Amino acid sequence: MTPALYPPPPWRLRGTVQAALWRVPRAVLPGPLPAGARPLGWGRTALLATARADWAPGGDLAYRELVVAVPVRLGRRIGITITAAWVDSPAALAGGRDLWAIPKRLGRFGTLGGRTALTDADGPVAASRIGRRSRRRFACRSGCGSCSRTAAASGSPGPRRPAAPAPAVPNGTSRRQDRCRCWPAEGRS
Repeated sequence: MTPALYPPPPWRLRGTVQAALWRVPRAVLPGPLPAGARPLGWGRTALLATARADWAPGGDLAYRELVVAVPVRLGRRIGITITAAWVDSPAALAGGRDLWAIPKRLGRFGTLGGRTALTDADGPVAASRIGRRSRRRFACRSGCGSCSRTAAASGSPGPRRPAAPAPAVPNGTSRRQDRCRCWPAEGRS
């Protein structure tokens, strides 16, 4: 029998976690969701949760991670379902998949000038900057190059989507969101 790449559960991790809850158009929610699960939200919007963690040495594993989850209702119960996760450690990748069935992918985290960027085998995934004026700023995930959406302006870091032509400006959106070719047309109405 081959020894596991990861420690047995429960993992004891030490580090920092930055979490955010976003209100996004239902049309841009990542999936798939479990059968019968309904995203929590209001009208045409739903909640999306993100967490970025830097698990430091001193725990069972040391790695960096970005998790995307959708708060859901399944019958009378409320919970979350993790739709995507990226880690920079093969042990965390294997353990997350084998022990908890979390759809983790290997990614590379890089920090330069206060900005943290995540890339994976498919290219850029997300970038963020924490500053004094706006707590968190996300760049467009598809790399369209025409936007730099902020959490306050768009309400979302946005899922990876193919580029779409920008329609007319809807009420309540930001100018940055209007210039973004990757913001899905169905999420603009």
